[in-house]
Amino acid sequence: MKRVVKHELIEVIIPAGSTATRFQLPDAQNLRNVQTWGIQYYYADIVPNSIISGLETISKANSLISFLTLENYAGRQFDKQSPILKYQTIENNLSTFDGTYPNSIQEKDFKNFVGQKINFPKSYIDVVFPIADPTKNKVFLLSVYYTDQNESYSQTSFNDKH
Repeated sequence: MKRVVKHELIEVIIPAGSTATRFQLPDAQNLRNVQTWGIQYYYADIVPNSIISGLETISKANSLISFLTLENYAGRQFDKQSPILKYQTIENNLSTFDGTYPNSIQEKDFKNFVGQKINFPKSYIDVVFPIADPTKNKVFLLSVYYTDQNESYSQTSFNDKH
């Protein structure tokens, strides 16, 4: 049987004019006590606005000074101050030899986990210095791929066609 991997899009809001340098990940009900299989991070050149709130995503320049720390339910930080761009694995090929700009986005190296149970509300993003836009809220946007304990394996497959 194949494992059922689900997806949850989460955002971390950076309030306008904030001087904070640490931002907690949200407590998403679907991500409580689940096995995590991957995380994908998006910046403004890849996904300009969040579908959740419509807010602008953080720029690539601000991503360069941002770091993710993930904590498990035992209170251990198993991924501490990891550059957030490590989780940005989509490449936007914006230029070609003739100078045109194709719409070519490619997945490069998906960051896999091995089923860690991440305590998302205890996990956070650190930035080197405040990055808030003085006039508007912005967001860090992340995809989380997970399996919940109530639906670990698929009950059907493509081979079961009738």
